[in-house]
Amino acid sequence: MSATMLDLVEHERGDEAYHTRIIVTAGFMRMDSGKDNDGFLLFDRKDKTTYSINDIDKQILVIRSLPVKIKPPTRFKHQALKDAAVPALPAVGGFEVLHYQLLTNKERCYELYAAPGLLPDVVLALREYYVSLAGQHAATTAFMPRELQSDCDLANNIFLPARQLAHGFPVRLTDAAGKTTELVNYDVNFLAKPELLQLPASYKRLVLDDLQKK
Repeated sequence: MSATMLDLVEHERGDEAYHTRIIVTAGFMRMDSGKDNDGFLLFDRKDKTTYSINDIDKQILVIRSLPVKIKPPTRFKHQALKDAAVPALPAVGGFEVLHYQLLTNKERCYELYAAPGLLPDVVLALREYYVSLAGQHAATTAFMPRELQSDCDLANNIFLPARQLAHGFPVRLTDAAGKTTELVNYDVNFLAKPELLQLPASYKRLVLDDLQKK
């Protein structure tokens, strides 16, 4: 099956870096560690449902798309500042890389190096994925005290869940918590095995909405 494959390196503050593979087709997006026979996330682009597959417990967590039912804070100002003073990264695939600061209420939520025009099919799939999860984040946040909710978390996860994709593919992205994700390599002619985009039939399914009601 024809697909686009990305190899990313992710690094969270204080932890060792690790690889993440993303495989994108017209119907699905898979995220894993780069191994075919390991746990993975599968996003169904048609029905906007995410499946988290746990091979150890032989379970699948089903995360359905929900509407956002909470309102943003009264004072909620967003900015995307193009920073020409910071040297940009080298071009990727012939596409220029530009540097941005993405702010909410003057707080830096993302440091972004983006390549406009690079991997538009992946940008679209990622946008669909992040938007599909916004309602679930909102449902969780509704039960949290306001003092535990940062403006960046609210913006990034709920009200502007795809803001990091508005300026092109994020070649390197650092969030407010210090987590950095960087593109290492990609293949627009990747041949994905059909089984990589299928759910294990024998695994038990747990629906996140049902678990939250208990």
